[in-house]
Amino acid sequence: METIIYEIERYITDNVELDLDYLKNVSDLHKNISELKVYYIFALFKAGQFKFAVKELDFFEQPKNLENDSFFLMTKCLIDSNKNGEIDTLINSLEKLLIVDKDKKNKWLRLELFKLYEKKGIDYLAWGYLEEAIAIDEIFYEAILARAYRLNLITNCSDIIQHIISLPQTYIDSEILNFLGNAYLNCGDTENALKIFNGSIKKTETEEAYYFLGYINHYNLNDFEKGLFYYDKSMSLNNKFIDSQLEKAWLLYDMERYESSETLFEEIIAEFEEVNAYNQIVLFYIKTNRYLEALKFIEESKIKFGPNYMNEGFELVCLQKKGDNAYLSKYSMYKNNYTTDELLWFKDMLSEI
Repeated sequence: METIIYEIERYITDNVELDLDYLKNVSDLHKNISELKVYYIFALFKAGQFKFAVKELDFFEQPKNLENDSFFLMTKCLIDSNKNGEIDTLINSLEKLLIVDKDKKNKWLRLELFKLYEKKGIDYLAWGYLEEAIAIDEIFYEAILARAYRLNLITNCSDIIQHIISLPQTYIDSEILNFLGNAYLNCGDTENALKIFNGSIKKTETEEAYYFLGYINHYNLNDFEKGLFYYDKSMSLNNKFIDSQLEKAWLLYDMERYESSETLFEEIIAEFEEVNAYNQIVLFYIKTNRYLEALKFIEESKIKFGPNYMNEGFELVCLQKKGDNAYLSKYSMYKNNYTTDELLWFKDMLSEI
């Protein structure tokens, strides 16, 4: 009995896409093992089949051996909560089950608490439960993936890589490969990043994978024609994906096709009201020594998004380049208004231009 329970628990742990028919058949075949029916009901919940989960739970004759079973009680709480949607009530109910789980074996209970506290934005409690879940089962893949997704892609790129490559193939899709490729890129491993993004496209063509292939060819390999090809492929899949449009505009700039670059930047501004789009077109005009045009978009940015360290930093550059003495008093105010990190951005921007 313990062997079949372990096998089904591992099946649910090791697979993202669950074969619900398989789980139902196993539970029907072993009607004397009530835990298998509970796993099937839990799988219905995980698959979003709430109506079927409620139906199965209603017809489930709870045996005495499950009266104090934290996994069954958790599954019941999760399904019941789907009806009322009260997150605080659910958290309270699930935390009470931590006492029931005396042996601290219910990793799923802790993962659900992690998800709930993350929704509430209480990160320190969320991460505590996530780490407890992984401590219970160090190959708890759903929890490992959740941890990887929430690490910083730049400062924790090597940790992310180690987490992702530990996942079984059942977890690997184009989204995860794009995430992994981005981590390799941030770790400076261009070769592996290219392999991963190409592998992602073989699974599913996505705008993100083509964007990153364009980015690598553009900035890392200086192959502008390939970069342009991949940016266009990305935009053909999703013409609302602003990252590809902005990088294509900069690629045209790097190819010294300034008019085409300017036209694309203006089209992006017309279509997307995003502060980053304004920052990018301002930077373009500064780099092409067109300070009046830059100041025009800086003013628009201030009106739309309010003054910030970027648009005010760009304004300082334009005033200084134009020889406007207002630069001196504004720079003094700028240093007082913004943080050390924001001032560091200003210095980096000055070195770029």
